Amino acid sequence: MAVPTLTKTWDDLHTSTWERKGKDLVDNIFDNIPILKVMQSRGKFVDHSGGVKITVPLEYAENETVQSFGRGSKFSIVDNAKYTTAVYDWKFVGGSVVRYLVDEKMNKSEPAIFNLVEKNTKNLTKSLKKKINTLLMDDGSADSNDVEGFKKYVESTPATGTVGGIDASTNAWWRNQHTSMSGLDHTVYLIDYMRTMYDDCSDDGGEETPQMLITTKGIKNWYEDEALDSHYYTESNDMADLGIKGCAFKGAPILWSNTCDAGLMYFLNLDYFEIAYDPSTWFEMTEWKNAQDNLERVAQVLAQMNVICSNREKQGLLSAITT
Repeated sequence: MAVPTLTKTWDDLHTSTWERKGKDLVDNIFDNIPILKVMQSRGKFVDHSGGVKITVPLEYAENETVQSFGRGSKFSIVDNAKYTTAVYDWKFVGGSVVRYLVDEKMNKSEPAIFNLVEKNTKNLTKSLKKKINTLLMDDGSADSNDVEGFKKYVESTPATGTVGGIDASTNAWWRNQHTSMSGLDHTVYLIDYMRTMYDDCSDDGGEETPQMLITTKGIKNWYEDEALDSHYYTESNDMADLGIKGCAFKGAPILWSNTCDAGLMYFLNLDYFEIAYDPSTWFEMTEWKNAQDNLERVAQVLAQMNVICSNREKQGLLSAITT
């Protein structure tokens, strides 16, 4: 039996380490990004594998045949259009694990090998976490390959642009709620505007309401100051159950993110958001290969995913929240 080469040993060790610890490392990414942790707890990671595109059926109108009637009344049998489909692209996120020949030659002992493998995988996990956290609060416009985050679906110009193949300028039902607080003192108006936006994103019976608010650390602190002064402050029981400390507004947890744009506060109904993913390409490691023009070995860890929305009208945005 041939003795495995050092390169083969390193290949197998990195691969087996990712296979053995990959799930824990991916869980670490989600557990340390509160937004993803909340979505995961609500079952919002959904398998959409099997298609070139991600398709989402949308219901945008009511049945217009419903009416009051009396003796001899006639019912309409005209079936009005009520459904359409949003179409989203698959996006891919990944990173490389690069191994340098010089490092491997200098780390031939078993403890040294294990230490370097652990360092490589932990570094990749940390980098993936930072990238995904940034993409969640972006709109994907900077790079067509980027995941389309909440900013794509909840924006300050909701009556413009095409999202999911649907033109918002001609379809009023496909627009999020938006209010600017430009020129308004947050110490006077913030809670009032939050209350109004919350109601704008809710239905008449209060069964559908925003389930998560996302903003900057500064605005979250402003809210806490005002809420404490007005005895409006409450903590989020849902977040406490997930090990996340934070306050709530009308029961909806308020999370802050350092990747949220300044002056913004998002009101999100998570019933209409999903993290679409393909289990066959979900943080999987590729085979090891030689890098071109040098002696390094490289493999990638890849994920196929996107953030998708099925109802923009129930989402809201407060913008220009300043001093």
